[in-house]
This record gives sequence, C-alpha cells and structure tokens, in this order.
Amino acid sequence: MLKHANGFTLMELMIVMAIIAIASAVIIPRIGSNDGKLYRAQLRTLTTAMNYNRRSAVVLNRPFEMTLFPFAENNLNHNSAKNSAKKLKKGDWISQGADIQWQAGTKKRLNKVFSIKYFPQGGATGGTIRLQHGRYIARLIIDGITGKVTIEETSDDPDS
Repeated sequence: MLKHANGFTLMELMIVMAIIAIASAVIIPRIGSNDGKLYRAQLRTLTTAMNYNRRSAVVLNRPFEMTLFPFAENNLNHNSAKNSAKKLKKGDWISQGADIQWQAGTKKRLNKVFSIKYFPQGGATGGTIRLQHGRYIARLIIDGITGKVTIEETSDDPDS
C-alpha cells in the first residue's frame, strides 16, 4: 500500500510560478513611478489656466495677468514660495515639483516667479514656457498676437 506523500508536484509548482510571473508582468509596471501622471496633470492644469486667463481677458474686455509659481513643496525656496503663494488669485498656477523656465526674447528665468499678461484683443505677452518633470519635457509656446498656446513635448531636450 502506497502512502500519500505530502508536498507539491513539479507541475503544481510550475503552474504557480507561471501565475506569479504573469501577475508581476502586469502589476509591476503600474506600480512604478507616477512622474508621467504628475507631469500630465501639471501640463493640463497649466494650459487650462492659460486658456482661462485668455478667455477672461477677451470676454471681460480688460487685461488679465497670470502668475506662475514654479516651486515644488520640497524645493529649497519653499518658504519663498509659501510667501508668494499668499498672493494667489484665480487663474494663477503653482508647480507641484516640475522645473519651469520662462523665455521671452533673450531673457531666460529658471524656477523664478513670473507673469503672463493677456489682453482684451486676445493677445498675450509672447514667449516660451519649458516645463520639465523628471524625463518629461514640454514647451508651451505662447503666440504674442493671438495668445494661443502650442505644446511641443519631448523626452530629450538639447537645452538641458
């Protein structure tokens, strides 16, 4: 009479290993970095705020000024950002960890508070905003005549 052995067969172990491999291949990439999601959210809120200010200037027939606060919560300039943020008004934008650079003509301002002015005719102070969060980079080009924003996204930037 054969005694029933306690343990798993090789086939049972292989099936369990296959299930673990498939599950990890599906789950691990989703657990990874949230940089892409945060970058997308910041890009969306920034362009929404810019469009809001442009429309407000046209509809209300008066200039609107949008202030951008490019300070992350863990930035060395956190106290400065906190003091500046007290002056926030509707339509302003605060960075949530992204580096931001403003360029108008030959002037460049990296991680400094700056403003964009929108005019009742639809125009704006033209320039380029470079938004970077980790390896994600976008350039928001503001047309000075129409005030419209064009977005160019890259992951490798020659100016970095």
